[in-house]
Amino acid sequence: MSDEFPPLAPLPELTLHPSTNPATIDAPQIVNTWLKSLTTSLAKKQPIVTTLLFLPEHSWWRDLATFTWNITCHSGAEAISKYIQHSSTGFTDAVADLPGALAPRLEDMGGMKFIQAGFRFKTGAGRGRGVVRLANVGEEVWRAWTVYTVLERLDGQDGVESRRERESGVQTGPANGTEPPSTEKNQDVQVIVIGAGHSGLALAAHLQNLGLNYLVVDKTSRVGDSWRNRYESIKLHTPAYTDHYAFLKFPTNWPRYPNQNQIADWMEHYAAIMELKIQLDTEARKVGFDEASGKYTFELKGKDGSTRSITAKHVVLASGLFSEGIPVRPTFADEASFTGEIYHTTAHKSARLIPDVQSKKVTIIGAGTSAHDIAQDFVNHGSKSVTLVQRGEIYVVSLAALEDVSLKAWNTPGISTEDADLLGNSFAWPIVRTLSVGASQMMGAIDKELLDGLEKAGMALKRGVRGDSIVDHMFVKGGHFYLDQGACQMIIDGRIQVRRCEGGVQGYYPEGIILADGTKIDSDLVILATGIERGGKVAEQIMGKDLVDKVGELFGLDEAQERIGCWRPTGVPGFWFTAGSFAFSRQYAPTLALQLAAAEWGLNTK
Repeated sequence: MSDEFPPLAPLPELTLHPSTNPATIDAPQIVNTWLKSLTTSLAKKQPIVTTLLFLPEHSWWRDLATFTWNITCHSGAEAISKYIQHSSTGFTDAVADLPGALAPRLEDMGGMKFIQAGFRFKTGAGRGRGVVRLANVGEEVWRAWTVYTVLERLDGQDGVESRRERESGVQTGPANGTEPPSTEKNQDVQVIVIGAGHSGLALAAHLQNLGLNYLVVDKTSRVGDSWRNRYESIKLHTPAYTDHYAFLKFPTNWPRYPNQNQIADWMEHYAAIMELKIQLDTEARKVGFDEASGKYTFELKGKDGSTRSITAKHVVLASGLFSEGIPVRPTFADEASFTGEIYHTTAHKSARLIPDVQSKKVTIIGAGTSAHDIAQDFVNHGSKSVTLVQRGEIYVVSLAALEDVSLKAWNTPGISTEDADLLGNSFAWPIVRTLSVGASQMMGAIDKELLDGLEKAGMALKRGVRGDSIVDHMFVKGGHFYLDQGACQMIIDGRIQVRRCEGGVQGYYPEGIILADGTKIDSDLVILATGIERGGKVAEQIMGKDLVDKVGELFGLDEAQERIGCWRPTGVPGFWFTAGSFAFSRQYAPTLALQLAAAEWGLNTK
């Protein structure tokens, strides 16, 4: 395994005991017996019994706000038992009676055999669902390999929904449970969300659903400008069926991979139809924090220069994993001697806007997603030549292979998006990464002809044989991969040239660039596809360096490989962070919103 990535999880030997007949396995009975033993041991405070319910070493429990108001993951029977035994939330009424893909069944995953089942449960604060996978370790003995729990609903939501119906003029029956106090008329807010991109919108929808008083602020003039301000040819690089928004899915007759205008307009439409509270053309800066009240004060500065102050108990930074397009812009020797034009990918809009583009020799320094997209754009507009300069190996995956191997659960008839999300999140990240090594090899086998053609054209590729995977590059490294939107065939055909040099660029000469190996590439236009600063830069600008230093690397990985400070407490009172893909935003916004509601309703002190 490469040193640049955290350790992978070892996989236990998951086979059936010789005395076990697969045809006679009663999966529902086995799972419900296991759940009964778990809830009984928790109720009776029997940590020894609890410990015996899990594989001693290679077991995992991933939890989203069920046993603590946090996102956590624990490994090994003793650590798991200690975690759930020390919780005061309660864990009762666990039963595996969910239908369809979540029904208890014997699974065979590449020769690993185990029982998998979804289940529902209750806690002292609400209700949730989970997924358990049981290993057969002896005659009629089943122990947990993985367990996943996520709190999905607070008891107080019944009161919120009842109040919302009354305020709309609809008569409803009595509310079940305690109705949290309404704060809609307060001058200030409970939650301020900075950023109206897809993460901010997803969170706002859930905050509104929970009846919290919030405000989303964004510097742009229209919702969706975060997409409109990027290059015109950009599309979703994952299919629309994996990227639906909370409470409202994309139209079923949309393209599989929506384009820039569709995504931007959908975001604007979504904010309007969901009646989200958004203040645009507004920049937020933290003024101070009052320890006595536990409230932040922000100055909101409008585009017209007007300012006003607002206080909030919680601030959620939703400005993105990368810092608002702040480019990583390297400089190379003799740049001033170059007679052509140089710009970063963040400045690219469309090749059609380049004067006399058909006569231009275009060189793109970098070989990631933006580099491929922009190279494809220039080929489509007839540039004289287009060259990618590649240093290190990258992962390339066709969309067909990605959908067939990694995203199949979200596109299987009979499996809802909600159930696919539950199953997709139910493995601990170290296990996801281990399984993804094999998945990357499977995708590589599907794409063999494509990858062989790319290597023949000069591109250096990874194929999952060194212990890392496409998941590592997409969700840990955040780069050095490309999900093919059409540039690959252009490379194979020679319409996009690839020049590989591990030493990268040495410098410029009047007519182009010189690579570290001495290769000269004549160029009229050099585009730097060299990345964007991480989101910590914006966090520092808004919240201050001292606060960000206390949190650590936002969206990095902790020891359990959960995201540092993302969708969970950051360690700084009242400061939260959300970021990630469209799917991540849909999946984790509910958990973040529940944590905020729990804090405001006083549930996190019980």
